[in-house]
Parts: sequence; C-alpha cells; structure tokens
Amino acid sequence: MLPPEDMLEFFRKCGAALCLAGETASRIPEELSALADAYGLRDVEFLVVPTGVFVRVAGEGGVTVDFANADKAPLRLDQVDALYKLMEQVKAVPVPPAEAIMQLEEIMAAPPRFGAIVSVLGHGVLTVGIGLMFVREARALLILAGLGLLVGILRLLADRVHVLSLALPVAAAMAVTVVAYRFSPQVGTDPASLLIPPLATFLPGAALTLGAQEMVTRSIISGASRLVAGVYVLLLLTFGIYAGMQLAGPGPLAPAPDRLGLWAAWAGVVLFGLGIFIYSSAPARSLPWLLLTLLIAYGAQYGAGLLADSLFAAFVGGLVIVPMAIVVQRLGGPPAQVVFLPAFWLLVPGALGLIGTTGATGLLALAPGGKSNLVTALLTVVAVSLGVLVGSSLMANVKESSRLATARAV
Repeated sequence: MLPPEDMLEFFRKCGAALCLAGETASRIPEELSALADAYGLRDVEFLVVPTGVFVRVAGEGGVTVDFANADKAPLRLDQVDALYKLMEQVKAVPVPPAEAIMQLEEIMAAPPRFGAIVSVLGHGVLTVGIGLMFVREARALLILAGLGLLVGILRLLADRVHVLSLALPVAAAMAVTVVAYRFSPQVGTDPASLLIPPLATFLPGAALTLGAQEMVTRSIISGASRLVAGVYVLLLLTFGIYAGMQLAGPGPLAPAPDRLGLWAAWAGVVLFGLGIFIYSSAPARSLPWLLLTLLIAYGAQYGAGLLADSLFAAFVGGLVIVPMAIVVQRLGGPPAQVVFLPAFWLLVPGALGLIGTTGATGLLALAPGGKSNLVTALLTVVAVSLGVLVGSSLMANVKESSRLATARAV
C-alpha cells in the first residue's frame, strides 16, 4: 500500500529545504531515510540533484515518484535551526504529515529575526572582522566598514529589485573596487587588500569545498554542478573587479604595511561571529556557541599553520569543525549545521580562489605567479573538503561504536 500523498509531499519539501540549508547531497538521503523510518516506511529511495530532490516509494499499489525544486534563496541560520529541530521532533514523535508540512512552510516563510537596517550593520561588522583577520591594518578598518555597509545595502536592494539581483556580484565587486581605489590613498593603505573582506559573502568557498566533498563521495552530478557554479561566481567577481579598476584608474603605490598585532586576528574572529549572528539571523542564544566554535576552528587552523604550511592548516580546520559542531549540539547548543556553516565560511577558501583566478587571468597584479595562486586555491579546497570528510567519518565511527556498546549493554 502506498503512503498518503501528504507524507510524500513532506519528504520532498523537507529534502528541498535541506538543499537550501547547505547540506551535502550524500547526507540528505540519510536524513530523509531517518524520517521515513520514523513513519514506518521501508521501501523509500531518495535522489538528490542540484536543483531538487526525487522521492520514490514502492508499495502494493505500484510505484510513486515525486520531485521538489530547490531553487529558492539559501536558508538563514534561524531557518536552519528551526528545520533541524522540526526533523528531530518528527523522528522522536512523528506528527501527522499535514501538520509537519504546515510547520515546514512556516519555517520557509518566516521573516528574518533582525530588520533591514540591523542586517546591513551586521554585514559591516563581519566585514571589519574579516579585515582584522586578513588585512590587520588599523587605517583600513574605517574604509572597510564603509565598504561592508555599501555591500549590505546593495544586497538589501537586490532582495527588492529582481534585475539588480541578477547582476549583484558584478555590481558589488565593481562598486567596492571603485571606492577602494578612489579613497584608499586618503587612509594610506593598499587598495587591493580592501577588496576581499566586503565581498566575502559572495565568495563561493562553501560551494567549492562542498562540491569537492561530493565528488569524493560519488555524488558526481551535484558536486560538479557546485564546482561549476562556484567558479562562475568567481569569474563574475573577477569581471566586476576588473571593470571597477578601469573606472577608478590606476591605484596608488602600495605603502609599507603597518600591521596590527596577533590580537587583531582573534578580535576579528569575534567580530565576524557577531556579524554573522546578525546578518544571517542566527537563532537566539546561539551566539556563545557560535563564537566558541569559530574560535576553536580558527585556533586549530592557526596552530596547524605554525607546524606546517597553509594546506595542512586548511585540512586541520576542516577536520575540527565537524566534531566541534556535533559536540555543541550534544551539549545543548543549536543544531550542528547552525555553527558548522559559519565556521565553514571562516576558512574562506573562496578568497584564495578569487586571488588565484584574478592572478591567473592577469586582471589583478596581486602576485606575479597567478598559476601558482590558482593551484594553491584548488589544493586548499581539496584540503578543507578532505578534513571535513575525515572529521565526519570519525564522528560516524564514534556514533556507531556507541550504538553497539549500548546494544551490548542491553
């Protein structure tokens, strides 16, 4: 006997929501299978593709196949939190599918926790945080704050004007480059160093790394699509930077850097966490857990960088964030994905990708070895994805060992 139609609808809508929550194509079928088990369904299969989820159910009445599109905007952190809590609730005590669908639709339609102005301010804060981590020049912080607010306003306008949203990466990169090259002489800093922090929310670091991870786990279609989409965004940003440089004219000679101490990078991690908390509407009471995860992830990456090169540091960063996110969830914090995604963004493999792409095409004179930068960027993506895979495998083995030990005790 085939399951009710509303149960299939819940599965497919939940699968599409998981796609928008940044879950990998290899993990989504596992989550959906757990939901099917909670409802007592056994002969159910799921196929995740870049644009949605297929659900196939077999029964005495035949076979039913359903599909849901996942072509909306990515979920905010508060929506991710509510989605995973709903799934855990259904796994523990299955509610009627119609009720679960209603709760899921409320989650997808929920407005941001913070208003538009606060969200723009949050983007400015996270931009300054990234500047403290990677630029670390006191005289650049004021202009970085202004650039962060500018990009936040452009994002706000793009949410309301569809035409602008189509060209947003190019428009934002162009505006940031023009302002940086026109006003950086007044603060005496290198304009090229001001480009990455305000554009960080466009950098497809997560897409590139998840795509590489999915390729390794044999989710070829989804992984290849993520990689192509990520590279396309990098090319859009590169074109915007090039166009902005042509409009602004030649920049000043780079002055001698007057870098802040190591404390600035740690302060930047805190500011980045606060900015992400506001900009991505993270759930209430998640800020301490978010900051703890970011500090540990950055500390692990920094410590590994002292022992070896940046690639090993990227691997260690990816290795740490998965166990840390799961530990946070088990200690009573938000769902693992809520703290995992910001820690993932902190690794910023997309920043290296942008530098490598622009250097390779000769659009920016950031370094003489453009090809070397591009190879380093690609290897960094692989290192992060391998770290995440190893961390996930370790936690899966620990979970399985714990389950077997419990079964033996019973």
